[in-house]
Amino acid sequence: MGPGQKDFRIAKAVLLLHEKPACSLPELARSCGVSPSRLSHLFKNQNGFSVKRYRRNFRFHLALKMLALTDMPIKEIGYNLGYHHTSSFVRAFKFQLGLSPTAYRRRQRAKAA
Repeated sequence: MGPGQKDFRIAKAVLLLHEKPACSLPELARSCGVSPSRLSHLFKNQNGFSVKRYRRNFRFHLALKMLALTDMPIKEIGYNLGYHHTSSFVRAFKFQLGLSPTAYRRRQRAKAA
C-alpha cells in the first residue's frame, strides 16, 4: 500500500467501533477478516496509535456526551460502552478526566442552569 492510501479494513474497524463502542479487538478483527495482531499492526501503521487507544478515547467522548445530555444511569452508560462493571467505567473515566462521572454530570448541569 503506497503513501496516502487508506486500508479499507481500518476504515471498517473504525465504522464498527462507532456503531458498537463495546466491540472487542477480537470481534473487530474477525469482522475485518484479519487476526487481532494484524489489525493492531495495520491500525497503528495507518493512524499512529493503537486500536485500544482509539477505542478508549472514542468511548470516553461518548461517555461525556451521554453524561451531559441524558439522564441515563451511570451504570447503564458504562454497560453501553462495553464496561462489565460500573467500577471499571468509573475508574477509566476518572483516569481520563480526573473527575468521577457523577461529578462531571453535576458540573455540566450546573453550567447549564
